[in-house]
Amino acid sequence: MQPLTGLPALWRRVCDAGDWIARAIVGASIAAIVLITIVAVWYRYGLDRPLSWTEQVCRILFVWSVFAGAAVLYRNMLHIAIDMFVLMLPQRLQMVVLWLNQGLILLLAVLMLWFGLQISIGTLGQTFGALEISPASFYFAAPFCAALMILFWIEKLLDPARRDPFGDVHL
Repeated sequence: MQPLTGLPALWRRVCDAGDWIARAIVGASIAAIVLITIVAVWYRYGLDRPLSWTEQVCRILFVWSVFAGAAVLYRNMLHIAIDMFVLMLPQRLQMVVLWLNQGLILLLAVLMLWFGLQISIGTLGQTFGALEISPASFYFAAPFCAALMILFWIEKLLDPARRDPFGDVHL
């Protein structure tokens, strides 16, 4: 396989940076959820002084980890798929199904970006919960994920190696 040059190589570096950021969000969110849960249990049962903010913060972190993780899984083609019938098709039809699937994913990502930005911006002035946090703290995860998925979709268009339907284990 020849090394990438030009625009595909630059795009791969941009996508690698986006992938690294998403993975960092997932890792940091999961670590924070674990630590916050341990602290919450200690305060509730050890000190008999429950904290009011832990559940809300953990929920926000969980939403961000799910959305960022979904983008990483999409880039590496590791989402769960039932491909038994697709694999029975001739190679040419398998590619048609792959690009039909990719087109639907792009449509979903564009809709998620558009409507996610609308709802996120629309709720910036609102607050809820114990911390007086805007609901936009949840909602901005969707357009972030969608923007990454669009970047990764373009990468698949530019770099055939990123289209492997069996995930990055074959790269």
